[in-house]
Amino acid sequence: MAYFNTSPANTRAILQISTATIASTSTGFQVPALQNITVNNNVNIFNWQQLDSFSQFSLPTPASNSVAGNLVVDATTYFSTNAGGGVTGISNLSNAATLIYFRVYFNGTGTGARYMGGQGYITALAPTVNPTAPVWVTPFTIAVDGDLTSAVV
Repeated sequence: MAYFNTSPANTRAILQISTATIASTSTGFQVPALQNITVNNNVNIFNWQQLDSFSQFSLPTPASNSVAGNLVVDATTYFSTNAGGGVTGISNLSNAATLIYFRVYFNGTGTGARYMGGQGYITALAPTVNPTAPVWVTPFTIAVDGDLTSAVV
């Protein structure tokens, strides 16, 4: 069994976003200073009971997929009108409800690296700072529009 060790520098988890279809690992930009990231594949289930059965019945309904995490706010990739690869900053993408394309790399971006991707909208930004954590950090969510896909670089 091969586990994903994200400790070495060339195998870190990476979030790549773009406003155009991602054709390679250099499309758009890689979001710096991720603190954590979670890919949620949540198939919804409709449940019901019947008077003629002691068991519950279930049917799958469309999934509510998302990517969520936390990042340290960076002036360029958070606020910029050109954060990289012609893509505006995360705050601007969220405020304008811009459809983005994304990839979450599980073990770097080298040949053979695995990722999950899709398209969606950045939401749930809430930058915060306090005296004992004096660096601005924000949670984020990418509400996935459609399916999550998985592939290999």
